[in-house]
Amino acid sequence: MKKYITILFFMICSASSFSQVEFGSILEGTLGDAQILLKGYVRPIAEGFGYSVNGGWFTTAKTHKLFGFDVAVVTSAAIAPSSAETFTFNNSDYSPNLQLDNSNISSAELPTFFGSQELEDRPLLAFTDNDGNSVSTSALPGSGLGHAIGFNAVPSAVIQVGVGLFKNTDLKIRFVPKQAASEYEFSSFGFGIQHDLKQWIPFVKRLPFDVSALVAWNDVKSKAFLDAEDNPTQALEFTTNTFLFQILASKKLSIFTLYGGIGASSYTSDVNLLGNYSNVSMPDPISLNYKGGSMRANLGLTMKILLFNLSADYAVQEYDTFSVTAGFSFR
Repeated sequence: MKKYITILFFMICSASSFSQVEFGSILEGTLGDAQILLKGYVRPIAEGFGYSVNGGWFTTAKTHKLFGFDVAVVTSAAIAPSSAETFTFNNSDYSPNLQLDNSNISSAELPTFFGSQELEDRPLLAFTDNDGNSVSTSALPGSGLGHAIGFNAVPSAVIQVGVGLFKNTDLKIRFVPKQAASEYEFSSFGFGIQHDLKQWIPFVKRLPFDVSALVAWNDVKSKAFLDAEDNPTQALEFTTNTFLFQILASKKLSIFTLYGGIGASSYTSDVNLLGNYSNVSMPDPISLNYKGGSMRANLGLTMKILLFNLSADYAVQEYDTFSVTAGFSFR
């Protein structure tokens, strides 16, 4: 199971996914140019993962009794919108060392990681060194994921444990123990608090459904080694922190529970290119920072047979997210 969870995440962020990216050629220009170019190219991964990690935190608004507990595996996929397939390259944002090869235009749409692999969708870029030598090459290709499976998605998976405490309050813990291999490292930890609200509001207490509030935080650290055998210092380091707040409601109907919530989701992501590269004097040349968030509303259904639970929900936000949760609970 641990291996499966790690592989699922690294469908996007593993060294094999980035093997098509010639980081050395990107760094031929100035470091500032490379920073801007890569920030646009990588953006949908950082944004999508920030929303994906916040999926599946709850499957009911009803909290546990004292010391009741649940254990589950949560998998989510944030669907990248079509707007995430390209980013705008403006000549004015870059130094003379990196410009569009076509002098008749000053801006163009370039593929992101989720963009097209076709040459006609990848405008030529002209790289010029300090001696005035210039070479033209096509913009970076997309991953081809959307073409292969019909849509672009950023997956995540985690183990979650919940336990009932005092005053109808649940503590939720998320984790993936540190995984390490020759090509990657990965770990995740997070926690959430879900608290019943009906007990504090007299008229709500009589309503035939459950109402609670959830606040949650998660931290994910990963590293993909780009050339583990020949250049072990070259790696892509990816760190994401997320925050979630939602008001929840649910209604139990026999073996089914209909649940939903409304609130806000936010994230910060740091993507660092580590190691030494040709024609670059300083190590660890790239550091990209992303921050964002949006309102979030989700609706889902849980089926419980004896102690086993199976849930699925869909969240509407900047990157809509589909989550599936499987596990067991004892209330």
